[in-house]
Order: sequence, then structure tokens, then C-alpha cells
Amino acid sequence: MTNKQDSKSKHAAQEDEQKHKQGDGASKAVAADHGNGADTQALDSLLENLDTDLTALDTDTALGAIDEWYGTLHKSKEPAVKELAEGLKELKQLLKGGKATGHAIGEVLSHIGDQTSDLASEADKGFKTSLQKLGKQLSKAGQALGKAEDKEASEQIESLSETLEGDLSKLDMDTAVGAIDHWYGLLHKSDNEGLKEISNGLKELKQTLKRKNAKASDIADALTKIGEQTTEAASDAHRGLKGPIQKFGKLLSKTGKSLA
Repeated sequence: MTNKQDSKSKHAAQEDEQKHKQGDGASKAVAADHGNGADTQALDSLLENLDTDLTALDTDTALGAIDEWYGTLHKSKEPAVKELAEGLKELKQLLKGGKATGHAIGEVLSHIGDQTSDLASEADKGFKTSLQKLGKQLSKAGQALGKAEDKEASEQIESLSETLEGDLSKLDMDTAVGAIDHWYGLLHKSDNEGLKEISNGLKELKQTLKRKNAKASDIADALTKIGEQTTEAASDAHRGLKGPIQKFGKLLSKTGKSLA
């Protein structure tokens, strides 16, 4: 009987020791080779950057912060820490590519935030609070980037809609081409096939408008086609953009039919 109790106690002690080692792994990964003080400063620096408006943060500053954080984590043997380091690597690639949308960057930031919060639960007391705060701020920053992009795009689409609702007979060629370039600039970098089709349609419309002998029927056909594509694309848009895009698509189709 005593031997069984001793065996259970020994097994429980081994489990506690294993859990303690796992928790230490997360902390040691954050503490790395150069001491707790330096890593605490790195965390504080990240937290300070995330307290600012991320849309106004220059790329070099963001990449510097990512490199500093990645350098602390990527050598770790802990699976959770290595996964977090890979997330940072992906974020850096998105930022350096220059083509990623706010939503794409925001999703990666939010994911890294969740990973950091999970890591915080196993960290030493000296790092737990900072990591928890960092995780929350990363997730919050990711969500904010998506909303900021939606707001900016919505305002731009509303401006284009106002142009279509005005007197088009008074619209000069430079203004029309400028509006097309603006709309094209929003869409042509997208990975969405529907949006790519619209951007190609806008390119064709611009070429048609710039022809000296452009026919009203050609312009009308191009506008109607783009309008239908835009209305269809609205169904896949983010909630904040769905309404403005639908309205813009209908206005394009209406304008095209009025010219036919």
C-alpha cells in the first residue's frame, strides 16, 4: 500500500516538474541569451509602438521592431515559440512586399496576438504581464487596421459615387480618367479574381475614353459591364464596404445605360 502511494506521489511530482519545464521554456525563449533587462526593454519598445497609430507607423520602424522580437524567439526549441516566430516572419514578408492589404496584415497581427497571449500563460512572472498586454495590443491593432482600411475605401467609393451622380456632361476628361485611375488603384493589387476583372475593365474603359474617335456606345458598354461586375463583387465585400460598393455598381450600370 505504501509503495503504491509513493509511486503515485513520485508520478505527480514528475508531472509537476514537466509542466514547470514547459513554462520555463516559454520564459527562457523570451529571456534569450542577453538577459531579462534587454528583453524587457524590447517588449516595452513593442508596446510603445503598438500604442501609436499603426497606419502612421513607417515601415522601417515596424520592420525593426519585428526583427528585434524575431531575433529573440526564432532560436527557441519550444514549438509554441517557434510558431510565433514564423508568424513574425510572415508579417515581415507582407510589410516588405508592399502589396498586402490592411486586412491581410491585420489578420496576421491578430493571430500573432493570440499566440502571444497563449505564450504569456506559461511565462515567468517577470514577463507574464508584458506578454499579456502585448498579445491584447497586437490583436487590437490587427482589428483596427482592417477597420481603418474599410473606412478609407468607403470614403473613396462614396466620392466616386458622387461624381457619377453629378452632371457627367460637365465632367472633363482629366477628372474622369483620374477617377478611373483612383478606382483601379484600389483594385488591381487584389488577389480576388472578381476584383481583378473589374480592374481590367477599368483599364479598358480608360483606353476607350482616351481614343479620339471614342463612341458613346463603347463607353456605355464598358460602364455597364463594370457596373454589373462591381455589384456582384459587393456580395463578397467586408460588411463596412458592401453597401457603398453595391451603390457604386448600380450607379455605373445606370450611367452606362443612359449613354447607350
